[in-house]
Amino acid sequence: MQPSQRRDQAVPADIRARVMPAALDELARWGVERFSIEALAERHHLDRETIYRYWGDRQRLIVDAALADAESFSTTADTGSLRGDLLAMARSAAARINTEEGRTFLRALVMERPGIHDEATRMMLWQARFAVVRDVIDRARQRGDLREGVNTLAAVQLVLAPLNIRALYSDTPIDDRYCEAIADMAWHALARK
Repeated sequence: MQPSQRRDQAVPADIRARVMPAALDELARWGVERFSIEALAERHHLDRETIYRYWGDRQRLIVDAALADAESFSTTADTGSLRGDLLAMARSAAARINTEEGRTFLRALVMERPGIHDEATRMMLWQARFAVVRDVIDRARQRGDLREGVNTLAAVQLVLAPLNIRALYSDTPIDDRYCEAIADMAWHALARK
């Protein structure tokens, strides 16, 4: 294991293109607790030192991989309405969850056993993912679409939590009617009337 070190240099695109899918594969296969840069490097024929050079430690690599995954399916489309944006967010999340990789990755993030380091990693991971989708709520607030006192994190969770729970407990694909129902309930809870 390499010591944790902060690296702020940009990761070359070719290295990132090889490491990100490998990291997501390892997370899906082993979860956060058993994620190891050494195992990732060996299984995917990558240079361990290169990974440490650009990411510094497993925590930064896990968070970066999860953020790359979130950005790959997130929507920042501005439909012009809170209801439309919530539906777009639900559909985007469902599209990712409905893939084998998306569902497997989501399930790998569930905490198997408590651990201080891994709990901190998960918090960093969810904060990074939250930053990707919070634009929907921020835009609605700027347009005056939200009722007073709406907590941004709770608002995002109104849409994403039911989708994530369904993915954790079922292999049934999430259909558009379910996305519409979730977005409609969230809209009723959040909208200025």
